[in-house]
Amino acid sequence: MFSGPLRLYEARANPHGADDSRLFLVKGDPTIASAEEIIPAEGVLLPPPRADLDLCNCHLKIFHINDLHGHIAQITANGDQPILSRFVSRLREVRLRYRDDPNTAVLAMSAGDDLVGAIFDELMGDNPDSFALHAGYRLYSAAGIDVAVLGNHDFDLGTEVLSQAILKDAQFPILSANLINCRRLAGLYYPAVILVTKGIRVGIIGLSTPAPIRHSLNTNPQITNPLLVINNILPALRPLCDVLIILSHLGNNLSSGSASVRVVGDRELARGFSPGSVHLIVGGHTHTILNEQGLAVDNIVNGIPIVQAGTLGRYLGEVDITFHRGKPAVSHARLSQTANLPVDETFERESVRPLLEMARPLFTRSLGQVISHPDLSTYAVRNEFATGESALANFIADALVARCHAQGVAADFAIVDSSVVRSGLPENELTFGAWFRIMPFADVLRIIWITGEQLKMLIRDNAHRLDLPGEPHTERGFLHFSHQIRYKVEIDGCQTGMCVREIMVNGIPLEEQLDISFRMVCTSFVREPAATWEKYAMRTLDIPLMDIHQLAYRDTHLFLRHELVAYISENGGVNEKGGAKRDGRIQIIYEGQGS
Repeated sequence: MFSGPLRLYEARANPHGADDSRLFLVKGDPTIASAEEIIPAEGVLLPPPRADLDLCNCHLKIFHINDLHGHIAQITANGDQPILSRFVSRLREVRLRYRDDPNTAVLAMSAGDDLVGAIFDELMGDNPDSFALHAGYRLYSAAGIDVAVLGNHDFDLGTEVLSQAILKDAQFPILSANLINCRRLAGLYYPAVILVTKGIRVGIIGLSTPAPIRHSLNTNPQITNPLLVINNILPALRPLCDVLIILSHLGNNLSSGSASVRVVGDRELARGFSPGSVHLIVGGHTHTILNEQGLAVDNIVNGIPIVQAGTLGRYLGEVDITFHRGKPAVSHARLSQTANLPVDETFERESVRPLLEMARPLFTRSLGQVISHPDLSTYAVRNEFATGESALANFIADALVARCHAQGVAADFAIVDSSVVRSGLPENELTFGAWFRIMPFADVLRIIWITGEQLKMLIRDNAHRLDLPGEPHTERGFLHFSHQIRYKVEIDGCQTGMCVREIMVNGIPLEEQLDISFRMVCTSFVREPAATWEKYAMRTLDIPLMDIHQLAYRDTHLFLRHELVAYISENGGVNEKGGAKRDGRIQIIYEGQGS
């Protein structure tokens, strides 16, 4: 991003996007100081407001998606399932209907996390040399997306790869007003844009969630406080726009449990705006389904409607903004279920299927055989993962230590929680495509430094997170350990009645190793989904919990999914040889039950 005062430049809008549109890019760094004005570059002239805006009923229609995570289509054993082609059918239908209507404009936008989670990620490669294409950005360009914001997972493959994706495949502007120090992406993203379509000037500010991001060596990109940034840029941008939209990947609110929301969510953000300064917040990150039955009153905060369309392409969002006497307001918002939309067969044939054929050989590649074990089933993953020892969790935890050693990364033991898997394993043959469904996200491996005393606290904390008989299960962040750790838990029947004893590390009592510093390997997403329960446990149950995110750590260059694929291939599949078995590393003893 450029330093100095904010300036306005004209650029080429997506040729497949909004009809009769012009694109103006805001360049500069709004994180430094409050901007009094945005200065047009030499020769740049932003159109004035429409002379008839307060006389006619103008309409702005917004289509929005978020958190597709690469699910532009789904390859299954029963055939390919279109997703993005269904969005396109609806978008093109509406754009065709209003193409010759001078008073109705149509924009389309994505609120981030446009990759990581589908087989198409493999087409991105691991570095610029192996980069082939960004399936999401390439198809969004052809589909007519007008603008997108950077989400946290858009950085998962590194800023070098992301720069190639933007350069080669994004024919629309990429936004993030609060991303700084990102040398690899310099000149490739912007804090805001103004899209002028059918004479309506639409300002859009992009905000990314302040989460750690993966990047290349010798760079230190950061995502800063969105509240500070929005207050710096909004006063200067608002006078240039008829409508102002925040395109946000912050998450719905600080209490959201589906993803970690830091500093501020969309709801908290909306409360800080002055009346009339912002007309709409299009959100993402927390995978929240908002306004499925129409705009709900509780999704209007401080007079600002907030919209979000779930995740994985299950919904397409639509918003209508109507001008009445020159004043814009959201008049309608709703979600459409993607499965109920028709397929644009031309787009599917010409744009999507060539990418499907590129990805299909990756999908069908065999990794080996899966042994028969109840812990490997989807039922066990969803219902029994936190009830005690798990053969699947043992396999994954042991694999992390083994792969760290193989890659020259020092690690003493590993922890994993339910966030590492989304489902169980198929019987018999395991393909790469099936493993992608089991472990879709590109979490990196993280080394945490932990003392023996802190490890004792962590294991005691972990006992409170077990799913107990007779209690509803909820995500508490229960950890499974690799085979280097063994211990027993005595339970007297409730979450607060736990006693941990006989903790052993590499066959030696932990009590004899309290001053030793260990290197614990985990994923970069460990215990993130447990945030809601942790707040409840500390506030209501008065359980002393340990925040492992406060411990010193270092993210490695190793991807969780890549290392697990390598480990499975080395062992010929998921089997006892690789650790897919119960070996008594954790023993649960209930009151009245002998040891």
